[in-house]
Amino acid sequence: MTASTSRWQQIQQYIWLIIGLLCLLAALIFWAITDKKELVYVENPVEEQQVTIQPEKVAATVNLGSLTTAVRPLETTTRIVATGTHGPEFRGTKFFQDHANRWTIVIFQASKEEVIQNFLRQQPSRKDFIYFRLNAKNQPDRYVLAYGVYKSSAEAQQQRLKMNLPASVQPYSKALADYKDLINDLGSEELQSTQQLRAVQLKPTALPVIDESVLAALKPVTKAVENSLTTTTITRRDAEGNVVDVQKSQNSAPKAVERSREASTPETSRANTP
Repeated sequence: MTASTSRWQQIQQYIWLIIGLLCLLAALIFWAITDKKELVYVENPVEEQQVTIQPEKVAATVNLGSLTTAVRPLETTTRIVATGTHGPEFRGTKFFQDHANRWTIVIFQASKEEVIQNFLRQQPSRKDFIYFRLNAKNQPDRYVLAYGVYKSSAEAQQQRLKMNLPASVQPYSKALADYKDLINDLGSEELQSTQQLRAVQLKPTALPVIDESVLAALKPVTKAVENSLTTTTITRRDAEGNVVDVQKSQNSAPKAVERSREASTPETSRANTP
């Protein structure tokens, strides 16, 4: 009886297992049949907003150009000033404007100003030497050393023959007007003209006359004060005779001072009487 019951239970378990597998298979078949449709993506089109232009308001704007006071336009006529770096022979725009019809003798050109300054330090006289800076567009700056200012090319050529220069230096005459558009500096002579020199005039003053009689009358007073100082020493002892405290003090004797003043009074009165 027991064996038949356990066998029947096993048969029921197998039946339920087969039923579960059949349900799972039916579910897979149903999912495969219903999942044939493709996914459809729905896009929301973005509407373009057109900006309306109001020409009336643009034409009526009165604040155009309000930043011209805050940001000033570039000034092309501004000249470069480098105070304390150029020598006294340096020339700028004003020099070439004043001597536009003149000629000069170009000695040499250099890329650094220190080369020209070292050359000028070796010269015994720097009176007629000048130098300037060429500021050409898209080109490095060049410094030109020249000598003298002449009325014509012939005069400059004649002076060139008289110059004693090394063989490596080949000077030539050049019109100052050729450099006019390449100069944009402030010359040293312009800086010197704007600075006013001030002179300090010292006048002699009379020394005060010292009355020797007054000094002689004050000497006894000072001596009496120095001699009238007295030193007082106070020593404190306890009952056993040991020193507990020592105090020293200096006092001046007013009587001695008064006597010295009384003694000096007649002398001063005699000295003051004519």
